[in-house]
Amino acid sequence: MIGLEDGMLLYHGSYVSIPDIDLNRCMGGLDFGRGFYLTSSYEQAYNYVQLSVRKAKHIGAVPKNFDPADGQISVYKFHYDPNILAYFFQEPSIEWLHFVAANRKKDLFPQLLKKYSVIDIIGGKIADDQTARTLQIYISGEGAGEPGTPKADKETIEKLLPNRLKDQFCFRTQDAVEHLEFVRSDRYGDIKL
Repeated sequence: MIGLEDGMLLYHGSYVSIPDIDLNRCMGGLDFGRGFYLTSSYEQAYNYVQLSVRKAKHIGAVPKNFDPADGQISVYKFHYDPNILAYFFQEPSIEWLHFVAANRKKDLFPQLLKKYSVIDIIGGKIADDQTARTLQIYISGEGAGEPGTPKADKETIEKLLPNRLKDQFCFRTQDAVEHLEFVRSDRYGDIKL
């Protein structure tokens, strides 16, 4: 079951250590919108470091000769607060599909963007590379038809279900971020999984 518990450790793979989270530096257009993304899977965060380093090189955030071994996994402890609004998609449902599509293409399903705009933390399944391609085909309408039609929704969900989707948590507000305690960073090159 996807959810957060008090004291739970969460992980973020990146090209740098992130002891202080700045939501202004977070990109939009991701599965659950703009926010700081974490996972309960250390392995998943570890696997993301290489992609983060490639992206950082591409945009010039690090020199071209930056050593991926210097990438970091930042570790945080979550402190529960009942005043924080959280919502967790438990499976790749039609609403999950529509919400992810809406965050990637703003003119799709605007009612869902509005519905979830007040939520501080949104969690659910993560789109890996294979899943991301399936979602792109869905959003473009190149698959089984226009996004939101029963046929397109059904076929896309069926393609996604066999994938072993792991979790992700998007901390979307400063209030939510303040409930994360930075614990440490682990250097990518020093980790043995």
